Parts: sequence; C-alpha cells; structure tokens
Amino acid sequence: MDGNEWATFEVTIQERRRALEHHPPGDRLRSDFLRELAFAIRERYTRFGLQADLDEVLRLFTEVLALRPPGHSGRSASLNYLAIALGDRYKMKGSGSDLEERIRLQTEALGLCPPGHPYRSTFLSNLADALGDRYRLKGSVSDLEESIRLHTEALGLCPKGHPYRSASLNNLAGALGDRYTITGSESDLEESIRLLTEALGLCPPGHPYRSASLLNLAIALG
Repeated sequence: MDGNEWATFEVTIQERRRALEHHPPGDRLRSDFLRELAFAIRERYTRFGLQADLDEVLRLFTEVLALRPPGHSGRSASLNYLAIALGDRYKMKGSGSDLEERIRLQTEALGLCPPGHPYRSTFLSNLADALGDRYRLKGSVSDLEESIRLHTEALGLCPKGHPYRSASLNNLAGALGDRYTITGSESDLEESIRLLTEALGLCPPGHPYRSASLLNLAIALG
C-alpha cells in the first residue's frame, strides 16, 4: 500500500466528512454531501479494495437514494450509483442477491432516461453489463440476447467522435463473442472482430485502454 496515496485519499475523505456534518438529517443538501463522500470513499475502494470502504459506500448511497424518492430529479443517478456499488460487491462476493438488486435498480434508472436523455447510453450499457453478469452466472440465453440488444442501442447513441464509443464497441463485441461461444455463429464472430478493430483504432499508442483493446482483439482472432 502506497502510504502517500493513502494519505491523500484520507485528507479528501476527512474533508468531506466534515462538510457532511454541516448537513444533518433533514437538511435539503444532505444527499449531495452524502454522494460526494461516497464518491471519495469508492475511489479509495477501487484503488485498495478494502471491504470496509465498500460497505460504507453502500450505506451512503442507500441513504442518498432514500432522500431522492420517485419524482426527484436526481433519482436516476442515485439508482445508478447504488447499483454500481452493488456490482462492486457482487464482484467481490459473488452474491446472486446483489446482482438481482443491481439489475432491479438499473432497470428503474433506465426507465427514467427515455430516448433523448443525455445519460441513456450510459444506463443502457450498465444494465447490459449486469444482464451479461447474470448470463454468465445462470446461463440464461434471454439475458444474453437482452444484453446484446441494449449494447447495440448504446453504441447507436455513441457515434464517431463520442468519448465513450471505444468502450461501447468493446462492450458489444464482448457480448457477441459470448453468443458466438454458444452458437458458433460466424457472423457474430466476424462482427465482434470488426467492432474490436474499430475500438483499437480509437486507442492509439499511449491510450490508457490500448492494452485492453489489443488483448480483446487478439482473443477474438484466436
């Protein structure tokens, strides 16, 4: 563990804890300060992987969501935050109940982002990822087909020049690759390779995701 890096995280987290103290239960801005504290702790969790941090992130995002009931302008984002944290715990512990709750939350979040909503592509991808996880857990082909459908729509919302196009290309390619492994469809494999080739072209030398794109394409090419 890098002591200097830990200290930097700790300074930020303590600053946000102190800020939250000025917004007790009932304060109209409390949900915003809970969210900012949760962001800081989750960032430390993604770096160091401490379960205590993840547990606190889940507690904080649960409170944020409770403060943003149906009709609140920030509900869709709050649903997504909690769903992502549940996804983190699913990756750590493999609990099917966490995965089911993640899918429920992300389904509700997507329902609050109709066509034209600026976050629709992100929420489509997040739900598609969760359904892909359930497919890998339970083997339900219907989950895989829905994941492909959602990833396809998400990619359509990320045209050339969009900052998330490369990630969306990789996501859809991965889902098609999963379908290829069960059906042997050459068209799925060819489309997966085409998508991964485009994704790699968007990650020139020095790009943080170039190595992952190279690996994905190499696996698809066999």
